[in-house]
Amino acid sequence: MRSAVLELDAAILQAAITALAGGLCFALYARYGRPHFAWFGIAWTMYLARLFAILAFMVQQDPHWLYWHQVFTGETALALLWTAIGFSRGAQWRNIYLLAVAFPPLWAYLAIYRMDNFLLAAGPAVLFLSVATLATGAMFLRYRLANPSSGASMLSVTFLLWGLHHLDYPILRARGVWTPWGYYLDILFLLGACAGILLLVNHELADGLRLRTEELEYLQRRMVRQHEEERRRLSLALHDETAQVFAALKLELGAIGERVDEALRKRVARAVTLVDTGLTQIRDVTHDLRPSLLDDLGLLPALRSLVGEFASRREAVTTFDAPESLPVVSDEAEVALFRALQESLSNIGRHASDAPVRVVASTDRDVVRLTVSDNGPGFDAQHLERLETAGHLGLAGMRERIASVGGDVRVTSAPQHGVTIAIEVPLAEDSKQ
Repeated sequence: MRSAVLELDAAILQAAITALAGGLCFALYARYGRPHFAWFGIAWTMYLARLFAILAFMVQQDPHWLYWHQVFTGETALALLWTAIGFSRGAQWRNIYLLAVAFPPLWAYLAIYRMDNFLLAAGPAVLFLSVATLATGAMFLRYRLANPSSGASMLSVTFLLWGLHHLDYPILRARGVWTPWGYYLDILFLLGACAGILLLVNHELADGLRLRTEELEYLQRRMVRQHEEERRRLSLALHDETAQVFAALKLELGAIGERVDEALRKRVARAVTLVDTGLTQIRDVTHDLRPSLLDDLGLLPALRSLVGEFASRREAVTTFDAPESLPVVSDEAEVALFRALQESLSNIGRHASDAPVRVVASTDRDVVRLTVSDNGPGFDAQHLERLETAGHLGLAGMRERIASVGGDVRVTSAPQHGVTIAIEVPLAEDSKQ
């Protein structure tokens, strides 16, 4: 009597946990729309019907409930196998599968109503259940071997062990040896499956986040590329068209100045001076838009020139240390490094105009590193995020540009100890070989 009560209590506990598992899977399906979550929910619903059938049989001792218990047991195993097949490689229905679906009700009928030999009746049903469950574990294992998924690992281990556990039914559980511990073991397998499902959710969310990140990085690279192409176009237009117009205007003014009286000649000379100023400004703008050195001579001379121009405008010591050559990086990475140095020097000019500056270009394994250090007033590094968010220092744009080429920017600073900006970009694939 006590054994029957314990078995009933264990079955009720398992039914409650199964109902929660089914509700969880249907909620996941409603949230994410993945078919395997719906099929997990259907499988646990069938498993719940199986438990209700065995509970009814324990109370009423009616063999009809035992029949339905056997039917739902087999169909649950098939639903779980179908879920695993659909998840691991995509499920496509074939009519031959109807034979598997028909086996549980047909064999349950024979076993419950037509056979007297227990082992003969239970053997094929247990073998069917075990094979289906082991195949479910194998499907998740197959997926795990092709994809790094902790959820698939958990599910494969759970269903493989569960499938082996089914084989002890004719020997142990049917003879009452496992009562009520067999129910608790099934509960552990059920909880293991739920843990695997939740890990699948986490893995799929991580995959979705990774894909979104890759898309954003691609869009960011495309925006940077389009931005630089537009700057190049404007630079060429100013250099090849506007500057040429100014140069022609200067020649015309020079010719006019030779043919007018002294009073007008001074005014023409003044106009020529204004044209010269305009040409200088155009050259400065075209250089800022797209430095010709970067296209004509390459990255290292362009960086050296940029530091040289910065040093010529200040009295404090400015040094540039670099090897004789740098490995090849992509065109986008070259522009990103140049713009990052440009922004870094601009920050120093605004915030540490009297501080010595050191710029170092180097290589380390698979990256080109550019380090810009000053001995200025510095700032509290704890406020760096706030400064970036507020648009100070230009670091947000620098990070976006460097990140778009797969690089990284690190900023270190402390009050009265200056600022160091370390910028890294990856080498081009050809340089890594």
